[in-house]
Amino acid sequence: MVTTGALVAVQLEIGAAVLASAETYRHHLVTTVTDAVEGAGAADVRFVVVPEIAGHLALYALAPPAARRAKTLASALAASAVRRPLDVLRGVATTRLLDARHAVLAALAPDGERWWKSVFGPLARRLDAWIVAGSHLRLSPDGALTNASILFDPDGHVVATTDKVNLVPGMEDGARGALALARGDARVPIVKTPLGSVATLVCYDGFREPHTRHERFIALGPRLAARGGVAIIANPAANPWPWHGPWKFNDEGERLTREQQWAAEGLRGSLVETPFARYGITAHLVGKVLDLAFEGPSEILERRDEGVQTLVRAEHHDRGCHLAALVSCYA
Repeated sequence: MVTTGALVAVQLEIGAAVLASAETYRHHLVTTVTDAVEGAGAADVRFVVVPEIAGHLALYALAPPAARRAKTLASALAASAVRRPLDVLRGVATTRLLDARHAVLAALAPDGERWWKSVFGPLARRLDAWIVAGSHLRLSPDGALTNASILFDPDGHVVATTDKVNLVPGMEDGARGALALARGDARVPIVKTPLGSVATLVCYDGFREPHTRHERFIALGPRLAARGGVAIIANPAANPWPWHGPWKFNDEGERLTREQQWAAEGLRGSLVETPFARYGITAHLVGKVLDLAFEGPSEILERRDEGVQTLVRAEHHDRGCHLAALVSCYA
């Protein structure tokens, strides 16, 4: 039996205007994803990927007006948490680290996750689509704070939660000033769908090698291949460095741009090196809010016998759009 699928990448553009309130951000998310699904055309199954970190920004959208006078996202969230002292104390007691930033995030993360689910559960049901809802901060029962991605089925149910395994050095790991997030299980969830089995590799998890020589890194492509591989890899992404600028972690003598490094080492490079999936969907976050800026063109890839082919790629690396590719799968 042949099943027609629409693979959809949402290149979500963010900024001060769309994050001005929870209502405006919800409207932006719903409108953007709906336009992307409707623009994909008729298909038996719709599989949609939203960018990484989009859920983190819900914490800013949910913040009170006073927090918007802050210069950085971290200080905005801290200002938001000051008005919730009991939640912050609970965060200190709950989180694994006795650290002020962790206490703030632990206080705010549960509300952010509930809000995120309230947006994408009903949206998946209304659009009759499988949706990989980017990523958000998740506080687990044991106090671990992770960068997590949820997969919703067309009934609006959560069918998988994937915690990011490889943490970006200096940003998500235990380095000074970083978020000190907990690492996910390297045995990432695999879910069966009418288009075949699917898995999520959150941004850096889709890479074939580490950014630096001295970090803990697990190449997840070979591990998925050892489990039989999957039909589709969802790769929600958020690149915080200039796309055409020099790569931050260039070794001595290298002159790679971030674009060149991503092409060689990111999901495309992983699929070239290891045949662990037929299709790959990378959805980038773009835009700027406070001290954070994101760039990168989304793309949908297919791995064939003759190599990895680009089915569709965004024309711009710094503005919102959506991509779709119609594929046929044999159930």
